[in-house]
Amino acid sequence: MSHKIENINMKTTPENHNHHQELFDAAWEKSNENYLIKGLKAGEKIDDILKALPGFREAFSKQSLLENSDCCFECSDGRVKSSGVKVAIAGEGILLNDSDRQTLEAALAGKNIVVTGHEGCGAAAMAHPGSDSDKYGYVGAEQLAVETGNKYKEVHHEDFRSAVHDERSLVIEGTLKFNCANWPEFPPQFIASSAALGLSDAYLEKEARALVGIALGDHGLGERFNSENPFYVIISAKNQEQLSHLSKIAESAVREYGDRVKIDGFVAPEEKR
Repeated sequence: MSHKIENINMKTTPENHNHHQELFDAAWEKSNENYLIKGLKAGEKIDDILKALPGFREAFSKQSLLENSDCCFECSDGRVKSSGVKVAIAGEGILLNDSDRQTLEAALAGKNIVVTGHEGCGAAAMAHPGSDSDKYGYVGAEQLAVETGNKYKEVHHEDFRSAVHDERSLVIEGTLKFNCANWPEFPPQFIASSAALGLSDAYLEKEARALVGIALGDHGLGERFNSENPFYVIISAKNQEQLSHLSKIAESAVREYGDRVKIDGFVAPEEKR
């Protein structure tokens, strides 16, 4: 398969820099009106906010999201949103060691889902710095699809949900049932399904640090995040034990950012019988 390769490290001109700042400003203002962001900034617990929102229980699938016929395994990148249910890790696994890679392949094997590779992947740039990093991202995602017996699709800038990184949160998803990407009440988010897929704690911490770093850096909303307007790491857990465990991993991952990042989480609602 031929891949569309573009140099993502284009020279920044005053014109496109200002245009991007306008997009960032607009995204920031819009997300400030999000009900969940407003509640968290007011000091409310996420559990209470979510339970009061219509559609919270319905945002949880009764079966694993990987069992949905329209499931897409994608990058955590919040700009990438295909038409189906989203399960994600950074760079579709390009940062995994051999052991975690085997775990991921076993989880995805024969699910008849779509694996996507996308343009401008930050994880691919971390794994393979340089102007051709996208090539490695595409090849890695396509190889994962082939090795797990799934389909492959490329996602380019014109198909992104947002032209810029507008994420206000990172969802560490431990249940493999929370369909937050398709829940309109939820703020723009990175999604990390790593815990639900059985990947190692060491990888979870590495991934969380990388994704939060994108949000708080020049490629994201950056300096707009402060103690009064923090970036939120939101943990969706199967039970209280998992919530406590993932919270500790997240705390270690974001410690360097101080009060610019806050962590909160909840236990998924019990299924109605």
